[in-house]
Amino acid sequence: MDETSIQETNKVIWRHQAEIAVASLQRKRLRAEFVPDRNAAREKVLSLIPPGASIGRGDSITLDQIGVFDILKQSGDHEVFDPYERYENGTAKIKGEPRRDLQRRAMTADVFLSGANAVTLDGKVVATDSTGNRVAAMIFGPRKIIIVAGVNKLVPNLEAALERIHSIAAPMDFWHHATYHGFPGWLELPCVKAGKCPDCAHAERGCNFTIVIEGSRATPPQHSDEHTHRHHIVLVGEALGF
Repeated sequence: MDETSIQETNKVIWRHQAEIAVASLQRKRLRAEFVPDRNAAREKVLSLIPPGASIGRGDSITLDQIGVFDILKQSGDHEVFDPYERYENGTAKIKGEPRRDLQRRAMTADVFLSGANAVTLDGKVVATDSTGNRVAAMIFGPRKIIIVAGVNKLVPNLEAALERIHSIAAPMDFWHHATYHGFPGWLELPCVKAGKCPDCAHAERGCNFTIVIEGSRATPPQHSDEHTHRHHIVLVGEALGF
């Protein structure tokens, strides 16, 4: 036995926690399931997208890590709205008002793909955004919302989710964007400097909009089921994103 390796222990505990979260999400009419790794996550996401559906996305390192957008774009079967397409050096291909227009089109696509900042064991999905385009689409607009999150995003409850965002996700995400995606001014954000959110009023503040997805409405049989089970959460047995 290698006492220096904890990978197997992590896998067992993370899977157990993921199963608790999945059950809690399903109890609230949110479709949810666990997959073991990023390859399985990619295949699951692709299987959930109807043929010919238009696809939008929120900014998400998790989505980039599972590699789903390269396949969708190469297939030619879907109109893909990707405001976050980047050159090899990490800088954005589309900027300014054209990027805003593409973000708006992504918000009303048939299917919207996103990550999340936290998923709670009692069945909540929590996401924070800078401009609001990602979290707005996660609430209303697309007919289907697919959210992919690594098991590192699992937390006990809403309070822990917000703490995770302020102490981990936000500082790491802003540093990453500043360093690799051409936003050097974000290195001056108080959370990046301190490693924790001080609830700042900085002009470039990135934690402006936070949503909590707590469930889905049960639609009466005589009506369309467009609200019930719109959300599908895929929990992945790896640490993905921030």
